[in-house]
Parts: sequence; C-alpha cells; structure tokens
Amino acid sequence: MTALKARDVSGFLNQPDLKSGIILIYGPDAGRVRETTDQLQKHFQGKDADPMNLISLQYADLDNPDATIETEANTSSMFGGQRIVRVRGATNAAAPTLERLAAENVPAIILVEAGNLTPKDKLRKVLEQAKSARALPCFADDARSLDQLMREMFRENQVQIDNDALQALKDQLGNDRQITRSEVEKLILFAAHTKKVSLEDVMTLCGDNAMLALDEIIDSAGTGHVQKLDQALSRAFDSGIHSSAILTRSLMHFTWLRAQRAKMEEGTSLDQLVNGARPPIHFSRKAKVQTQIRTWSSGNLATACTRIYDAIAQTRKNASLDIAHTRQALLAIATIAARH
Repeated sequence: MTALKARDVSGFLNQPDLKSGIILIYGPDAGRVRETTDQLQKHFQGKDADPMNLISLQYADLDNPDATIETEANTSSMFGGQRIVRVRGATNAAAPTLERLAAENVPAIILVEAGNLTPKDKLRKVLEQAKSARALPCFADDARSLDQLMREMFRENQVQIDNDALQALKDQLGNDRQITRSEVEKLILFAAHTKKVSLEDVMTLCGDNAMLALDEIIDSAGTGHVQKLDQALSRAFDSGIHSSAILTRSLMHFTWLRAQRAKMEEGTSLDQLVNGARPPIHFSRKAKVQTQIRTWSSGNLATACTRIYDAIAQTRKNASLDIAHTRQALLAIATIAARH
C-alpha cells in the first residue's frame, strides 16, 4: 500500500521516496492541493529547472486525455533532465490510464491533482495500490495550522504583526490555505519598508469593506453617535452600497438586539450573550454591542424595528427617495440611543 496518512505528508514533501512514477494529490481544500503540488514540482525540477521539461495539462480541456497523458509521460526530454507532467482536475475517468502507466514504470514524474476522493473512488484506489505511485491527502487546515502558517510567513519576511491585527486577520479569512497565503503575502508586500502590520492595515487591506461599512452604520446608530452615523452613511452611499442592504442589515441587528435584551432580563450575562452569538461578533465590536444590549429598552427596540420596517416600505414605494428614507430612519434611531 502506498497511501499516506495526512500526518505523513509533510515528511514526504521534505524527502519524496520516488524518483519517477505518479503522485496523486487530492482533497477538499483546492488551495492546499495546489500548494502541495507546487512544492513537489519545485522539488523535482531542481535548481536549474528547464521549462521545456514541464508539461501542464488541464484534464477537462483535453480532447483525448488518456492518449495525451500517456504520450507526454513516455516522451523523452529533448535536452536531458526529468520530464514532469502535471495534470490538474483529474477525475475517476483517468484511473485506467494512470493505473497502466504506474505498472509500466514510466521515467517521468506525473503529478495528478484531484478534488476530494473517498477510499472507494477508483482514481485513489488504483494509485494507492500501485508500487510506483503515492497518494497524498490534503485536508482543510484548522485554526492552529493556519495560525502557524501566518506566523511563519511573517517571521520569514521579518515583519512584525500586532496581536490584535493577527486575530482580525484570522477572523476574516476562511480555511483555504491558498487564500490565506495570498492575503498574508499582500500584507508583507505592504509592510516592505515599515516591517510592521497593524490592525488598521489588516482592516483596510483584507477586510470585507461592505460588511465593515454596514457594521459601522449599525453600531453608530445603536450607540447614539449621530454625527458618526451620518458620515458612515455618506461613505456607504458614495461607495455604492444600496439602501436596501443597509436597512436589511439594520433590521437584522435590532431584531437580534431585542432577543438578547429579553435574555438579559431573564438573567443571562452580557458576556454570555455576546460571546455566544452566531455568527461570532468580531472582537473589535463586542464592547459596542454589549453597550447596545444594556442601554436599549425592549420598548425602544420595538420602536427602532418599526422605524426600519416603515423605511423599507417607503423605499419600495418610491425608490428615488431610498437614500433619504434610510438616512431619516437611522438618524431617528441614533437620536433615541443618544437620549439614554
């Protein structure tokens, strides 16, 4: 058997035990599959890589994929060196050809990228059983491995990132390794001269700007900062955020506040309410949200929701006045908050 466990992949990448044959790289995380294949390609190309020896194929784009892969795998290098055939997006349909090539002990190294494969999938099954093949699983990163990846990248480039900035970056990124690497590389490039990354840098360069703008609007309204709300609304409208998105997000927020206020009155602590929120509340907003739950009464929250409902109805009746109705409703809500 030549199937590797996930824990063995790192060791194999550092020192592959094949000089030719087939390596299947598969898993649900496309970014990690691609990155792992890149690392293997770099290893087999060596320091003085000849680009003529690298053949890159997209399985779905080939008219006759079986014949093409077989031909490329058996073609000798024109100027010496090992031929590398990289096949992207392989499916179970490629299994018979790859099984045959594995049995023939071809001189080339064939790197096969695939999606998530179960033990019953033929592509994985035949290559796990072949002596001249290896099957490498690439499962999605967890929070710990992504944290390690980010810290290593910043350290290798001698860039210091503040703890709150690193936490914000982790909160905003998903678990795709390629996306994570791309965002960290962007920050490293940005900090090429200062060698420092702050929370503001992360929020500016990596944040979901539309979501950040909406959060600023609802928190300004909910905490009674009228002038700040007016400025946030102007920026949002100028950047193309539609009034319907603002009103919908505001209604969701104040409806949620009503539910949390009721729980608080029943004895649940503010920390429990905010820390248990789903989806999670970003740490930079937690104090503001706690303030809103504590200071808004159930009656005033009901009034706020009614104002938003009315604004939504008005914007549907007269779309040309949507900005005016949105601004009027939220400024009225901010005024209520400012009085308490």
